[in-house]
Amino acid sequence: MSHRRPDRVPRYEIFLPGYVDRWRRSKGKGPDADVYDAYDRIDIGTVLAMQEGPLGSRVERRETDGDTYYQRDSWGRYQKCSRSGTFFEVLESAIAEKSDLDALRFEDPWTADRTAMYREWERRASERFCPVSGVMGLFMSSYYLRGEFELLVDLKEDEAFCRSLAERVARFLAAAGEKALEVTNTGETAIWVYDELGNNQSSLISPQTFERVYLRAYQAMIGRWKSRGLRNVILHCDGNCLPLIDLLIEAGFTGIQGVNPSAGMTVPAVKARYGDRLVLIGGMCNIHVLTQGSRDQIARQAAEIVEAARDGGVIIGTHSIDSDIPVENYDFYHSTLRRLDETF
Repeated sequence: MSHRRPDRVPRYEIFLPGYVDRWRRSKGKGPDADVYDAYDRIDIGTVLAMQEGPLGSRVERRETDGDTYYQRDSWGRYQKCSRSGTFFEVLESAIAEKSDLDALRFEDPWTADRTAMYREWERRASERFCPVSGVMGLFMSSYYLRGEFELLVDLKEDEAFCRSLAERVARFLAAAGEKALEVTNTGETAIWVYDELGNNQSSLISPQTFERVYLRAYQAMIGRWKSRGLRNVILHCDGNCLPLIDLLIEAGFTGIQGVNPSAGMTVPAVKARYGDRLVLIGGMCNIHVLTQGSRDQIARQAAEIVEAARDGGVIIGTHSIDSDIPVENYDFYHSTLRRLDETF
């Protein structure tokens, strides 16, 4: 992250439960076998992310006899959920009417129990990885509170309200992130900001809208962290954020995690354009290449990323590794990186 030449390519990797189960079956391992023991040299294998919202006292859960249950989360969303599914339907949002924002009282998410849990999480994570922390971003937090469709309409019709909402959220996240850095001891590493600003083709909002609504709020939020010594602020965005990158740099971001080829972003191309102005984390395609690509395709994509990483500023990885990736493909990818490490 300091844009200095490394002794090998640094690595980011998150193994999801589906892949872990598949790996254990493939290798004849027991239920307690740790996948990170098999794949060494992974530097970031978890993010100590504080993703709770400002309405913790509203959290509740209502059970039913069937597959469906209902819950209200710490962002005030009342959700219809399925035990057998992954996604949920939002039935109510905290800001049903724009006037509700004025009466909304934001709470401190850092309860004593949560603080103790994160301290222990950091202790265990730092035994193996470079620990990094995380908080939510302004756009996602805003639509968590307001509703996704409603916020998109507001961005078209009432930017003044959206700025007010972003400013309230920024103050909350700035304080939550500052505490996260202290609790997780990650002030000298990095903080992730989770904001899904893009789809597979482009950004979800225009650069003009981002500049008018979110730029100043982000500058204030990130500026507060940097004034306390933080150097690395990494945007987590799974989609294509290319139209916004210049503004993201102006906002204070120093890197992007989620440089996904399936969303039209490749490490060599972004690195060639932005050089040492951005840390790039990702680059390996877990949609097409690692799932069904040939060994030649896997090796070629890995080699292109490693070549871009030689002078620093690049951490190779994927969005995540799930059950759709064959174990033999990931084994080959891992062995390819070990071979490429010898070329540094």
